[in-house]
Amino acid sequence: MRFAPGLSPMAAPVRGRAAGLTPPGRVVPQGLIPQPQARLDDVTGWTLGDGWSPVPGALTKGTSGSNSHVIYEVAIPAGDVWLAYTVTGATAGNASAHLLGPYQTGGFSNKVTAQHVARFSGGAHARLRVTGSTTFNGTIEDIQAVDMTALLAQPTDIYIAAGQSLMAAESKSTPVDPAKDYWVPRCLYLPGADVGTYGVKQDVPAACTAPLQMTQISQGVSPAQAFAREIEKSTAAGRTVTILACAKGGTRLVGADAHWNPSGTGATGGTLYAPMRDRALAALAANPGNRVKALLWAQGESDRSSAIDTVYPPAFAGMLGQLRSDLGAPDMPAVILGPMPEDTSVHQTRFLQTQAALDQDSGDATALPGVHYVARESGYMSPDGTHPEPEGNRIVGRAAARRFVAEGYL
Repeated sequence: MRFAPGLSPMAAPVRGRAAGLTPPGRVVPQGLIPQPQARLDDVTGWTLGDGWSPVPGALTKGTSGSNSHVIYEVAIPAGDVWLAYTVTGATAGNASAHLLGPYQTGGFSNKVTAQHVARFSGGAHARLRVTGSTTFNGTIEDIQAVDMTALLAQPTDIYIAAGQSLMAAESKSTPVDPAKDYWVPRCLYLPGADVGTYGVKQDVPAACTAPLQMTQISQGVSPAQAFAREIEKSTAAGRTVTILACAKGGTRLVGADAHWNPSGTGATGGTLYAPMRDRALAALAANPGNRVKALLWAQGESDRSSAIDTVYPPAFAGMLGQLRSDLGAPDMPAVILGPMPEDTSVHQTRFLQTQAALDQDSGDATALPGVHYVARESGYMSPDGTHPEPEGNRIVGRAAARRFVAEGYL
């Protein structure tokens, strides 16, 4: 079974279970399928094809003679319905989601351990299914269909997630843990690239579940995912939370040819700033009630040098000031998610101090109004010596959201 962060089997119930009746189970959203069947604690109503077997709280599949399905009969309304399902433990084959009566495909398949969300839009359907290919040998832990029609029509609070690999988590900060990196239906994101493995397209709203796809394919856990889930708890009713995924590993802020320099020149100058700005403006224009709430920033390893304390502050101030101006949001806050304290770079101490000094309350001459620095906890360094383990990103993402709320921005 999967448990909510910070909960034990005897703790308070997660959504969907009455207090005092049964211990909390896996975190599965409310939807069209009753919770016991969605969590697969009760397989009543499920039809299992060749190779599929029920085990407590899951369905497992071994090699079968052909593609094999699990099917659930449920009235699926017209509109936008998203089908979430969690894959674990597969070493071969793939799993995919479909609606039937009439047939519609979710458009992607894989064997990746994660919670996947296939997005469907159109007319009504009579049933849903998850298909395991002939060689798929994994487990499906939960399946839920969520009517997203009303939520997608709501105005949204947009948080721009930018910087480099400590935000993007492209190939580091793995593995994803579906028990911790799950989706809450009010949490959306705008991918920064088309990634067929996960069925997402650039700037088409998708479920904010790890791994978030920034400007290139990612397999890791970004702090933006934990931030979104934490900030959702304090977000007003009638609004959703949207992460605008803009980060890319190995990118620079300092210098004329820097990717994040708004006035950059050369082959790489400004090549990430301009798309971030344009995508944020498009997200704002998508609904009259949409608002850009903050910039979430994790970057600087590519700019480390003995002069970082003199060159980084004006570069960051210039980028933030230009973004505020371009978005018509002169007071837009920025939350800096600090670097890893254990990084062994000879410039790391100076880098940590430089970013911390940008906090509006630091008392330093480089402090900027509306900028808040959130230090990372020690003890979560991955073996590569630069990137955090997944739990380190989850912790700093939640801490950034709590700091944002404490500052009175919601």
